[in-house]
Amino acid sequence: MKRSGWTRTILAVAFAGATFTNAQAQRARPAVPAAPGPAARAPEGMTLKLKHLPRLGRATLQRTPDYNATGSRAARQPREWAVIDVPFVTAPEWMDEIAFTFHVMSERVGPDGKKEYSLYETTVRYIDVARGEHLASVVLPPGAVLRYGEPKALAVEVAGADGAPLAADAKSDIASLPADWWKNPKVTDNASVVKRQGCLVDRTKTPFANLNVDDYEMVK
Repeated sequence: MKRSGWTRTILAVAFAGATFTNAQAQRARPAVPAAPGPAARAPEGMTLKLKHLPRLGRATLQRTPDYNATGSRAARQPREWAVIDVPFVTAPEWMDEIAFTFHVMSERVGPDGKKEYSLYETTVRYIDVARGEHLASVVLPPGAVLRYGEPKALAVEVAGADGAPLAADAKSDIASLPADWWKNPKVTDNASVVKRQGCLVDRTKTPFANLNVDDYEMVK
């Protein structure tokens, strides 16, 4: 039976340790999005627009914020979190609720020298969103980053309060992934991809919750 290009490639990765290359370098964008503000609007006739997706890999890593008080015990070496900020712009004066569903795939080289992949998914709901520019954000904790690798593929789906889709976008530093990789069973159900629950969390559940608070909307 003839196999698809993705099936042949991922099996080669799983059993032969094939090396993926970055086929989307030409799409690289600045790692830090512009600060949000009320001036910008979504294009005419559009409710919400994703401005761009962030760079992946080491570009997502940020050290734990330093909240240690003077005179406290010596702090351990700061660890690195994968912080994924997605800028977007809304057109209506107010939106009651916006649901961002994030799909993140990380990559690492296993003890046997073969590449392994972890798939994380979570939904973050923002409420009372005023017209203008905003940031949606999820974070992968240090333990997951160290154990399972840095994010190498990202897909974002956005829906309104009624569940109607508003926007979607995806990018990948894994060249062989198909465009719809996050909903393609040949990827998500592949033996070399492990689904990991509970690791990917919204920013409010991390030490970054109190940083640049006004850049982010209220999480439901």
